[in-house]
Amino acid sequence: MFGFGRKKDKKKQDVSNEDTRPVEIENSGPAYSPFADFDEIFNQFLKMQEEMLKQLMENGEVRTYTRRVTVGPDGQPRVEEYVNGVPVSELKEKDVEPPEGDYEVVESGDKVIVTMEIPGVKKEDIQVSLKNKVKLLVEWNGKKKEISLPGPVEPVSVKLNNGVLVCTFRKAYTDKVDKLRIE
Repeated sequence: MFGFGRKKDKKKQDVSNEDTRPVEIENSGPAYSPFADFDEIFNQFLKMQEEMLKQLMENGEVRTYTRRVTVGPDGQPRVEEYVNGVPVSELKEKDVEPPEGDYEVVESGDKVIVTMEIPGVKKEDIQVSLKNKVKLLVEWNGKKKEISLPGPVEPVSVKLNNGVLVCTFRKAYTDKVDKLRIE
């Protein structure tokens, strides 16, 4: 009935006489896909996105920084850096500047640590502020970054070393959950 336990036909079919020409199917019958229009629109969107990114990269408005790590014949790791797909060794120094203002917020025990990359900036050119104990404001060279913290904090230290700003705070909140009574 369902084909379970049925033995397969072991006769070999002659495939040399089969017609292998492509068959055209019209989109008006039961084989029509309701997603054909969506697929076409999506493909157009991807093409437009690719063209826009290519244009921005050619104008120098967008830079992608990538690294490739391989193991050399001597067993040592080799790191190759690229900007917009071009090896750094082939670029002028002004084209290699890393992006500024990348940051990371980490909670560790009773501390909150904010690490931010600001390459090439001196200590005197940076202003760091804490707004309402929940937002870190960092200003440098006419640029400004506002970083939301996970809760109220008290400052412990702010250090700048080799273009990396590290702000350490003590949590002024606890992770405990209080049940509230409904009136």
